[in-house]
Amino acid sequence: MLNELYISNFALIDGITINFDKGLNVFTGATGVGKSLIMGALNFLLGSRTTSEVVRSNEKEALVSGVFVIQNASVKERLESTLDITLEDEDVIVQRSIDLAGKNRCKLNNRPITVSVLREVGELLVNISGQYEHESLINPASQLDILDGFGKAGKLKDKFADAYKKAVEKENLLRSLTEDKAARNRQIDLLRFEINEIDDAALGPDELDNLESEHKALLNAEKIQSTISSCYNSLYDTDDSIISRLREVTSDLEKIKDFDKCFADVIEGCSQSVFQLEDSAHSLRGESERFESNPERLSEVEERLETIRRLKSKYGETIDDILNYCSESKEKLDELEKAEEGLENADEDLAMFRGEAFETGLKLTALRKDAGAKLSALIKDELKDLGIADGLFEVSIESIGAADKDGFKLEDATHSGLDKVEFMFSANKGEKVKPLRKIASGGEISRVMLALKRHLAMVDNTPVLVFDEIDSNIGGRMGRVIGEKLKTVAQNHQIVCITHLPQIASYADKHMKVNKSTKGDRTATKIDTLNEKAILEEIAEMIRGEEKTDVTMKQAKEMVEDARKFLKKKTRKK
Repeated sequence: MLNELYISNFALIDGITINFDKGLNVFTGATGVGKSLIMGALNFLLGSRTTSEVVRSNEKEALVSGVFVIQNASVKERLESTLDITLEDEDVIVQRSIDLAGKNRCKLNNRPITVSVLREVGELLVNISGQYEHESLINPASQLDILDGFGKAGKLKDKFADAYKKAVEKENLLRSLTEDKAARNRQIDLLRFEINEIDDAALGPDELDNLESEHKALLNAEKIQSTISSCYNSLYDTDDSIISRLREVTSDLEKIKDFDKCFADVIEGCSQSVFQLEDSAHSLRGESERFESNPERLSEVEERLETIRRLKSKYGETIDDILNYCSESKEKLDELEKAEEGLENADEDLAMFRGEAFETGLKLTALRKDAGAKLSALIKDELKDLGIADGLFEVSIESIGAADKDGFKLEDATHSGLDKVEFMFSANKGEKVKPLRKIASGGEISRVMLALKRHLAMVDNTPVLVFDEIDSNIGGRMGRVIGEKLKTVAQNHQIVCITHLPQIASYADKHMKVNKSTKGDRTATKIDTLNEKAILEEIAEMIRGEEKTDVTMKQAKEMVEDARKFLKKKTRKK
């Protein structure tokens, strides 16, 4: 149950704490005082979409927190599964805030969570019926969800959805493989050719730099040879060579070295230079053989360079690019060849998943028909209590397509099953049932919704049920009956209800009044928990308006006493 709700800086709400009781908690108040803000804050706490506009003027952040007491083992187990945690006790504290920049912060037991996780948690804890929810009741897709909720079809529905999804995926794959087979074969042939062309070239990572260097040398072999020969001769191999002349200089200096110490250093330098120049001359002579003219090798190098240039023009700017392209092409080829192999298996897989979907769909249909028959009978009885004595309610279930396995196609189903569901209704004796969405008035739809909610609550583990102006489109004449229905449901669920009808308010276990006050230039919404005297005054005011009389006070007292008698009567029957 929802134990406490704290709302801070949310629209007109400055800062209030609302404490709830078990059973039926009712909010009343004049139009425009802010009752809808309570529902807005609760929706916000449970993960609904919102903007920073909810932040109170001149404030930086709106914050809502709620304390829930989880006593149902199933709900606790589903919460722990959703959050992937273990709840140590029954109390769960949920908090959400939003700042002026629109940034949301959500926590559960002080642990940060996302808005999407908060929304999942909210769906487990609270079921909110808004005043405009009757619009969903006329939607066949929503009707299907209502029926499946009543019939507890969740697991079977998920099993069908999984098989259907896999069958659709296999069908799409099979179609794609079949339609693209010719193109895929062309792609396979092209990739094989390109891979073979690159592999046959046997490229080396540094080969291009080496080839270009060798090619330059081979092209200029004669010039290199001539230069080497000339330099060698100048250094070493002539009578007037540099080395010969340097030796003469050294010899002449030897003759005068005893006259001054400085000549020794010069002689040493000249001697070292001779040795170095001799090494250089010998190196040049050795290199001369490497740069001999070789037309055959030059032709081979040019042919290899042309092969690399051709590959570069097709597969990349560098050898590394070409080799990477080859590697990627091999991966693509492997995928395409596997896809070709997959074509052989896809047809078998499709038949298997399609058969599984059909068999599961039949079970789901049978479950829905059984649930539909039970729900139809229950709602028919409820309509009598709700003032539609001759009302009829039926759940129509029709197959979307083929009803036999051999003729079944995926187009004969949706992710929800093999069925089309339509709620059928008749309000008057002698009239055939027709689709609810086409013939029911707003008041009739509201009563059907209430009847459905009551019986869905019987099979639903959601601890808290919220009814936002359940009395929309319903006159005061039916208020007492609706109050009784809400009181009955409140024996097994905590109910939070906003109402304008005194007949409903009189059944409250806890009655709270929403007011609006002005202090200075600020308007604020506040909530008062009413004692017995205040309850009678509020109900009297709801009957006639602010002008309370002895008559309206007496009527209010009678309403409250009748409501208490109803509960005692229900208790004795049990």
